[in-house]
Amino acid sequence: MKTITLYGLQMLAGLVALAAGYAKLAGMEFMVEPFAAIGLGNGVMMVAGVVEILAGLCLLFPRTGLIGALLLATVMVGTVGATVGSAIAHKADAPAAATFRTSAEPGVLPMVVIKKSQGWDI
Repeated sequence: MKTITLYGLQMLAGLVALAAGYAKLAGMEFMVEPFAAIGLGNGVMMVAGVVEILAGLCLLFPRTGLIGALLLATVMVGTVGATVGSAIAHKADAPAAATFRTSAEPGVLPMVVIKKSQGWDI
């Protein structure tokens, strides 16, 4: 019973990887925005999508599950590395004060500015 449960979870992870890879290859907006935010282009997104689809297919079969897990781990490590690198690169560009708009229309309601020295009173 334990083996069947593990294979079921492996297949579920494979289906999720297939769906995520398809979303990347199809250029769905919720996948394009994060890549654009960290400065990666469509080429990197397409490569990540192909690797995720290959990993998902490998995870669907018990004998190739290790290969699929290694492929998914490679994509995850690359994504974390790109995100951390982007955060470090943009840290110098960050303003000293965080600005929040209280309305979707700029200029209708006043803006709230929280200076770093004021802290966060929640």
